[in-house]
Amino acid sequence: PLHETFVLVTTDRTKLQDDSTLHLLQREDQALAVATEEPITFKPHYNTLIRSGMYEYYASAGQKSLPYALAELIDNSISATAKNTGVRMIEIRMMFDETLGKPAVIVLDNGCGMTSKQLNNWAVYRLSKFSRENKGYVRPDSVPRSLNSDISYFGVGGKQAAFYIGDSTRMITKPVGSPDVHELVLSKEDFERKEKNKEDIYSGTIKNRKVGDSSHVNKDDEHFLHSLIAEESGKESFTAVIIMGVLPEHIKFLKDDFAVWTRQLAHTYHYYIHGADGKNMSSSSTYSDHLPNIDIQITLREKPPRCPRAMNLREVENDMQTLYINAAADTFEFKAYAEQNTGTVEGIIRYHPFLYDKETYPEDPDAAQASLDDDNDDNESRVLHQARRKRPIFNCFWNGRLIPYTTVSEFDWCSQSKGAKELAECYSRVSGVLFTDDRFMVSTNKLTFMELELILKNKDTIFTRIVNGQKQRGNIQKEFTQWLKNCHEKWDKQVKFMGYMETITRTDVPVKRDQYPWATFSSIEWDGNIYKTGQLVKSQKTLPILYGSVVRFLLYGKHDGNVFATGGLVEVALEPKAFHDKIKTIAISKIDKSATDEAIQKNIDKDFILKVDWPEGNPWPQNAARMAGTPFGPIKIEILNKKGESLSKMPAVGQGAGKKLIIELKVVQHSPKGDQEVVSFVGQHSPKWGFWFKKIDKLTDLGKYTLSLNTMLFESNATVFGGKKLPSYKLNFTISGKQNRKTLAVIFVILYALSPSLYVGVPFNIPLLLKDGYDHPVMCPPDLKPVLTCNPHALHVTPDDNPITVQNGNPVMFNVEIHDEAGNITANPKQIVRCQVQGFPLVATDCSTTGAGQLVTKPINLKMIKGEPQNLKVNFEMPSQKKMAVVVRELKVVPSTRVSRMELCSEDDENLMLRNNEKIEWLAGGLLENLFYKLYDEAGREVPPTAPIASKIKVNWTGDVNLEDLLQGKLPDVQVPTQVQEARFYQVSYQDQCVSVSFNIASSSSVLVTGVRFQFGTPGHREMCFTYKSYVERIIVKVVAGIPAQLKLVSGPEKPLQVLNDQGIATPFLVQLCDEWGNPTTDQRVVVELKSSPLTLKVSLTSNINMYHLPCSICVGYYQLVFKGSLNQKPIPGPSVNLTVIPDPTKPVSLSVEYDTNAKLPAGGILPVFSVTVVSDEGGPITTFKPTAVSMFLWKGVPSGKTPPQTVSDSLTDRGTNERNDCFHFRDKEIPEHIGKHTIQFFLRINKTNVLYSNQIAIHVVANQPVKLAPDSQPPTPVVSYSEVIANRTLVENMTLRIMVRLSCLRITNEQKPPTFSNIDRLLNQKKMEANRVLHTPRRVCSLRDHFCGQQDVLGMVGHLAFVQDDDAARVISWHIRGDMDCVITKTTEAAMKIFGDTQGSQQVMALDSVYVTPGKRPMPHIRNGRMLFDPPGNPVLARDLLIFTRDQESCNIAFKSILADTILIDDLNSGTNYRKAVVQNKMQCPTILTRQGDRISARGKFGGTQNKAPMNITMVFGAPLPQHYYTLVEHIDLISQHKLALEKRDVTAKTRDDHLKSMKSPEMLQKRQEMEEKKKQLEEIERQLGTFVDVAVRAEKTCIQSFCLNPCKESKAEIHMRSGL
Repeated sequence: PLHETFVLVTTDRTKLQDDSTLHLLQREDQALAVATEEPITFKPHYNTLIRSGMYEYYASAGQKSLPYALAELIDNSISATAKNTGVRMIEIRMMFDETLGKPAVIVLDNGCGMTSKQLNNWAVYRLSKFSRENKGYVRPDSVPRSLNSDISYFGVGGKQAAFYIGDSTRMITKPVGSPDVHELVLSKEDFERKEKNKEDIYSGTIKNRKVGDSSHVNKDDEHFLHSLIAEESGKESFTAVIIMGVLPEHIKFLKDDFAVWTRQLAHTYHYYIHGADGKNMSSSSTYSDHLPNIDIQITLREKPPRCPRAMNLREVENDMQTLYINAAADTFEFKAYAEQNTGTVEGIIRYHPFLYDKETYPEDPDAAQASLDDDNDDNESRVLHQARRKRPIFNCFWNGRLIPYTTVSEFDWCSQSKGAKELAECYSRVSGVLFTDDRFMVSTNKLTFMELELILKNKDTIFTRIVNGQKQRGNIQKEFTQWLKNCHEKWDKQVKFMGYMETITRTDVPVKRDQYPWATFSSIEWDGNIYKTGQLVKSQKTLPILYGSVVRFLLYGKHDGNVFATGGLVEVALEPKAFHDKIKTIAISKIDKSATDEAIQKNIDKDFILKVDWPEGNPWPQNAARMAGTPFGPIKIEILNKKGESLSKMPAVGQGAGKKLIIELKVVQHSPKGDQEVVSFVGQHSPKWGFWFKKIDKLTDLGKYTLSLNTMLFESNATVFGGKKLPSYKLNFTISGKQNRKTLAVIFVILYALSPSLYVGVPFNIPLLLKDGYDHPVMCPPDLKPVLTCNPHALHVTPDDNPITVQNGNPVMFNVEIHDEAGNITANPKQIVRCQVQGFPLVATDCSTTGAGQLVTKPINLKMIKGEPQNLKVNFEMPSQKKMAVVVRELKVVPSTRVSRMELCSEDDENLMLRNNEKIEWLAGGLLENLFYKLYDEAGREVPPTAPIASKIKVNWTGDVNLEDLLQGKLPDVQVPTQVQEARFYQVSYQDQCVSVSFNIASSSSVLVTGVRFQFGTPGHREMCFTYKSYVERIIVKVVAGIPAQLKLVSGPEKPLQVLNDQGIATPFLVQLCDEWGNPTTDQRVVVELKSSPLTLKVSLTSNINMYHLPCSICVGYYQLVFKGSLNQKPIPGPSVNLTVIPDPTKPVSLSVEYDTNAKLPAGGILPVFSVTVVSDEGGPITTFKPTAVSMFLWKGVPSGKTPPQTVSDSLTDRGTNERNDCFHFRDKEIPEHIGKHTIQFFLRINKTNVLYSNQIAIHVVANQPVKLAPDSQPPTPVVSYSEVIANRTLVENMTLRIMVRLSCLRITNEQKPPTFSNIDRLLNQKKMEANRVLHTPRRVCSLRDHFCGQQDVLGMVGHLAFVQDDDAARVISWHIRGDMDCVITKTTEAAMKIFGDTQGSQQVMALDSVYVTPGKRPMPHIRNGRMLFDPPGNPVLARDLLIFTRDQESCNIAFKSILADTILIDDLNSGTNYRKAVVQNKMQCPTILTRQGDRISARGKFGGTQNKAPMNITMVFGAPLPQHYYTLVEHIDLISQHKLALEKRDVTAKTRDDHLKSMKSPEMLQKRQEMEEKKKQLEEIERQLGTFVDVAVRAEKTCIQSFCLNPCKESKAEIHMRSGL
């Protein structure tokens, strides 16, 4: 029916929206009669791509994952360079120099590149290599460690990593054989723009261009791309990944932790860089046989003056794999085969031994070090130090690269729980690596394996050991256990406990469960040293330091033989026992291994002690075991005091004599029946023998004995005197049968149970029973082995070297052995071996007893000719064995290094060389001075004098010899006799070696007259008359002025002397140097100083011969100028002048600024009026300056000090007006449009070099009043038309309106005309000229010549590695390290050794690979836990923080941290001493302190003296850097150049626009516009007619339709799409 109505609704019955599917219903809530289908489209949001790596990397085991994001990009480069035939170069550049653009990360390789199609495939997310359009994936051939470079895999990692690091990625690539470069940009900003404009997000363009064309790069923040693209020339293929918009936290990590993330990357690609065997620093090979050369170079560039940092991952030496490989002593290789997977796993287990007192298992450099408690000695013997602790054994590698977050703890066959208990500690000393291929799945970002550990720990997995590349059959667990046992026995160097004694219970241990069991031992072997019972030891790290003898060694646990352990305890009996009688228990590790027996004994012998000597030798040590009947003694006893003096009676007290002392000797036998006294004697003191006890022969019964020596008073037999026990001595020993072969009295050989028949080749036993002379059975000594001897066959002579080298004058020692045919040492009667050295006496030795002997020749003394070595023959033979071959050795005699020749010479006369026995004539009474000696060895090499050598130099003309002069090679002066007589004999000798030079001096017949002096008078000629009897002689001498003694003021300015402040004195002072009689004199050594009183007057002194000029820069007042001189540090008095300094009314000293401080400053408004007055030295205003001389700075931020920040340039200044004569006014100055804190400062340009600044004024700009609503950007003029397309009917869409505040309009006055090109060029040239002038302005430079800089791995000399800005700081720091200024710093020891060899050891060098410094920066002593302990005086700062490094900042930092350590620089000596005192009061060590005045306070607190005062002028000093003004000018030049370029582009654009507007007004364009209007009218008429026709057709159709439902089906479909819009 015609009145029937319908409704259009969406499928969810809501209001109409664009692109919605609609239902045509009779009512809105009508149910659907049949099911309908709604077409939809769905695409992933772009966050799927740009945020794809956020969760994986941020949720990755709590570690810093940025290095592994970089690794994804390196993976692509390794795959791209897999087929390179030459060097595979991969470069990572960190561009953090803001002058070149925004921060960026660039990954560049010389791989095969990508075609346009391949670049498109790269952009598709998750398009793996298996899904790309190629001929199918072919797995690479199997190679060791799966190093097949096939690690760019899933099509995910590169995009994830790029957008995790930054927000934009630019790919630049050139494939092999193509002349074109392809470029693609993906950015978050582009995705957001496309989403906003409803464009297809996953679409883009690839730019194809020629090589080196960077014309499309026009953004300032991409300035660095020009130089990068310029590098494309000459490259056959390459790929560059440029990531921009790097997150700030990533930039901070990359800068601050450069060493950390480069070390992690070196660990990740260790085997790709160093080959299948890894980096073995003890091996000379560098590259693997299986891989080409892969170089991964990393550079980090920052804004100057910071130096770029560079690192080749091949040079990293502390990544974990390098540490594991080089700390391993042995390896165990295996393979694993899993049924669940067809892949193969290669494995290596490495053993890191225990060495003496520490584990060698590498510690992770980035992990926190666990602290150990050194004070708990008991724990050291019971708790094993777990080297690996709870860390897993295996790192896992996939296709040769590390999968960092997957580790495998262990397998059953290498688990400690399944292994041998005696090797429990060894399981913690192994590390391992697993190498898998791509058949084992990893996550898309290659951080974890999927199921590696589950597959390998499956019971069906088979493990096989690999030895030399071959599989070994056998049980893997048994083989591993045996290997581990071999490693333990061969490589572990622990403490070896020897000589087990018994197991005891220690009641001194407080915890009862720890009191038992403790095994005791008689000796240990530790670090190559053997410590035995009774040996003297000294403790370390104990309070107090202990001195004593070893009682026994203790080890916790049940042990019954020799055993290795990581530590234990030792009982020490404190010495001297007579006064201590105590036993202390300390840890073995606290034994001082460096202490000598002499040093220990010296500290013990400090009190009353008994000294026991054994005059006939064979002393009995404590707890000695001797054979029955062994004679005891004789012994000699001495009572010694602290000074080591022997006593026989107590010191006298008062007037009486001291009491006499005697010694009681007792020997007590300890038997089961009780103690029985065997021997008892009392010995008195004899002046000849002291306390002497004869030999005791009664000790024949077996058992334990104690010898007691007690000091007693003769009168009362008391052992205590004055409340103090007199010294005593006890010796415990045992009489037993456990003796060595030398002390056996009788040996009975008993044959029993022998078989009646013996067979050839079958061994048989001969039982032996041994008894001593007292019929006591004795055990066979451990070193007694019965030997069946045979006839001698050959001589064996050692050493085996041929020739054997010996220095001339030294004897030669040979060891000879007589061997039988089997090579065993044999002993027979008459085995005499003779040695004959060619031209020297025969020597012989008897080898009849032992079969071996030692031959020592007479000293070999040959006459050496020209220092050349000579060869001699040495024959060895046995006269009794004629058939035995003679052994011949060659002896090479080389010149000795001992002194063999002496020469005497004179320092005054180079031609005076005194020969031996030479006769010379000298003036009678004269003095032969400046004689020097030189010593030479047999090779003609000069022997430098040392203290031992100088002490052996003797002269026969005086006994007063100065040892310091002899150390310099100087001899005492020779006084020639005053009378003419026969020649006198003189000799210089080197005492021990009879090397001497002698000469004779004959005095000539002349008289020496000395001591003539002119006491006073003026200079001039004088006549001197000498008379002798009737002889007269006259001479004319010229008398000159004497030694300078005073200064006289010859002329000067008129008095009273007045001078304006900061003005010089026009008339010079003429000061004359005179002697004490007033005669003018000159002496270049005289130093003249000008001082003032009071000292606040500061003057500088210039001189011209004897005339000095005084410019003043002082405070107003009255002063006195005093001239003082000095000669060799002796003062010379001078005149004084009174001076009055008056204020200068023309000198500006400050700027006074007045303004309304209560004014409100809205953004865009007008600043209040600022009135600036120039104040003179007198305090009044100065009116002579022009308005242009006063300017105003205005910048955003808080006040920065006395001067504006460097970023504020002249373009931000403004000029004032001078309406009154006494001040300048700044009016109508605009308030900045940005709210917040700003700062204003005025300055006065006095002249070209002097500028006067006002105080900085802080202002706060607030928001202005709102005036309108406006969009962020003006929308274009809308054009709409009648159409079903909603976009053609939309006027406004997505407009954002903002509240706008009132801002003042920009006014351009005549003074603010737009800059012209000529003005810009003139300004640019001025800046360049000023920068060039600053660059060439003379500044402080280091005077050292560095000949080694530029060589490989050489940084240069210390003096050239850093600049210091402040002159005083440079002077004192350079003086402090003056001994290191010319030291050459190298990166490697090889480079240092090369310089050392080239210079023959004359150049000092330091290699940084042998220098360790504590990482990080320690706070200064006055700061603890981030808080100041006290207010430090004198502005202290670390001296090395003042250094500005000129190259390789990281290496220089290590070098100067080693040289300067924590040296502090402070203002003056008073502040330095107060600072040190405050640090020490806080119980901390204070480092060396330097002052800007040149003083030094050493770390020990010493200061003062010439050795702690830096001189004013030093030759070696650090250079000064370029002033900061230079860098500001460079920045200005760059900004002006950019501004000029922008103006040029503006003019070109304006010209293009004008041409376009002109063409729009041309007749042709007007005609076309008229034709367009006519076509538009025709179109509107057609649309009107079509609208009428459609309306009629619809009304006719409605009469036929009863009901209608939009129901698409196969036969017919009807859809109505409605679009709505504004």
